Amino acid sequence: MEQDDEAVPEADDVVDLAGQVRDITVSGLPYGYDYKATRYADVILKEAFPGRFRDLTRALEQFKPTLDELRSGGGGRTVFVARFDQSLADQQEDGQTVWGKQNITIEKALGFEGNVAPVSKVRGHEIDMFGLGSLEQPLPGIAVEMEWNNKDPFFDRDLINFQALHHEGAIAVGVIVTRSADLQDLISKVIQSKDGGFKYGTSSTHWDKLVPRVNLGGGGECPLLLIGIRPEKIEGIELAYQVRDVLDDAEDLKANWRELEYSSWSEAKSDYDELRNEAFALMPPVSSQ
Repeated sequence: MEQDDEAVPEADDVVDLAGQVRDITVSGLPYGYDYKATRYADVILKEAFPGRFRDLTRALEQFKPTLDELRSGGGGRTVFVARFDQSLADQQEDGQTVWGKQNITIEKALGFEGNVAPVSKVRGHEIDMFGLGSLEQPLPGIAVEMEWNNKDPFFDRDLINFQALHHEGAIAVGVIVTRSADLQDLISKVIQSKDGGFKYGTSSTHWDKLVPRVNLGGGGECPLLLIGIRPEKIEGIELAYQVRDVLDDAEDLKANWRELEYSSWSEAKSDYDELRNEAFALMPPVSSQ
């Protein structure tokens, strides 16, 4: 018997995967970012860890990288990533430090009551910024990693760490901050590297490399808050839009040169090249990259 196509439910109507990336449901997070969550991470963070929620909110509000900083750097820790981490480290509770870099050790033992021997000790779960659950009860805490422009397998490292630490009760929520899809789309086409290429490649850490990993199970059962830095958070980003507009004009010329009454592409190409040169002259590569 044939089944009516209209009666076949969509996949989203059949099953709601617990670990799937979803819109957040809480308010109070600052403007200038894309937010997604799994397993009610946003609710857990705000309701169960209000102090750490406030700390993260303040750090996100203060975070203002500049276009010049995006264009420069390389070869070491990005200056504005370090600044973001420091803005978390500066947050205190009752005058005491609650955020910092941590290497979390997990020990396991096996045996009978009164006769237990350690069987393993794992050290290596390094978290760039770990927030104590509270002064009275540090664990579970909140783990925050900003992945600005690493190779995209760094996301796998973070998600594996979060999964293991959540499983052992060390963290309640994992937070990953990276470039939003809109920011990646903009700067990947206009910020040049000194070697003649582009500084922000598609295989680096950004939103469209993170979300599919999470939807495929990355992070396991750890609730995740995903934060994408939008273009409007970047001071001076207007210049990047100007460069993109001129490049778009060049591509329009290339696509429509016949309608623009050029006799041949070779004739049109000189104007095309001139537009591209004009665009990249507006924002040349930084020699210190």
